[in-house]
Amino acid sequence: MSKAAKLTFLGSCVFAVGTIWFVHKAQEIERESMYQGVLRDQERKAQRERNTREFDETRALHAELIRQQPSVREGSSDKPS
Repeated sequence: MSKAAKLTFLGSCVFAVGTIWFVHKAQEIERESMYQGVLRDQERKAQRERNTREFDETRALHAELIRQQPSVREGSSDKPS
């Protein structure tokens, strides 16, 4: 084999290995990025559940406080005559 043929073959092999390595790394990065999306979705779902639970607790507390307060109409003697 001539020197030019050997260099062409070597260049082709390096190019092929480099391409395979690049594609492999790109897939790893994409896989990690997709997994981070799953983690973000799980955190959003957990936060939404916490917010809903807090809202329900606040709404229940508000209703309880409203029941505990005397009605303005019942004890209102400050009406102008």
